[in-house]
Amino acid sequence: MSEAGKLALLYLYAYLVASIPTANIIAKLVKGIDLRDYGSGNVGGSNLYQHVGKWWIVPMGLVDVFVKGSSAIWIGHYVPFFGWGLTSAQLVGAGLFAVAGHNWSLYLRFTGGRGIAVAVGVMYAIAKWEMALFAAVGLLLWGTTRAAAVSVYLSLLLLPLWTLIPWEPLRQPLAVTLLMVGIIGLATAKRLLSNWTPFPKGIPKSQVIFNRLLRDRDITPRDPWVLQTPDKPAIKK
Repeated sequence: MSEAGKLALLYLYAYLVASIPTANIIAKLVKGIDLRDYGSGNVGGSNLYQHVGKWWIVPMGLVDVFVKGSSAIWIGHYVPFFGWGLTSAQLVGAGLFAVAGHNWSLYLRFTGGRGIAVAVGVMYAIAKWEMALFAAVGLLLWGTTRAAAVSVYLSLLLLPLWTLIPWEPLRQPLAVTLLMVGIIGLATAKRLLSNWTPFPKGIPKSQVIFNRLLRDRDITPRDPWVLQTPDKPAIKK
């Protein structure tokens, strides 16, 4: 098979496996609900935590990190049929397809989660030091601000910087720096598009864009947004 054929095969695997809506499957099995109708509407860990139970994020996280995020990278590196280097451009592309698959799942009509756990899995396979710094900075910011969405996004924005530090464990080739930029781009696009949710009426578009980008929600107050249910919407349509 040609290199292009191998790439297409690996990228298709990365996208389709990452598209599996782990959190929504757990929510339906445990509580019989569709997470897209609850809270933020995201099919991810924070919504699962709020509406199904905090301990269910453990199995979800394991699958999202190691299966959806890391597995395509490991296959592309360790399976002789592929045999690419861990920091090669080919595997960086697989990582981005994995994050995109989670964010815009084929099985959920191109809706999904925020891709953070999957991105952590990609970094675990390719750039462990950068992953550790991402987690450390995010936790530090969260401990200071108690604003998870803001902390995660600011920590994401620092990812390319870590790859440029001239210290051997952190120094990375250009392909990995571009991976970090790509992860930021996918996370930004997902926040702004917000599962294709239309802009709510009665709120200036500029405020909604700011809220989506920084707070990861349409409105400023947190609790009405994350705790909303089909019978108790945060915004009246």
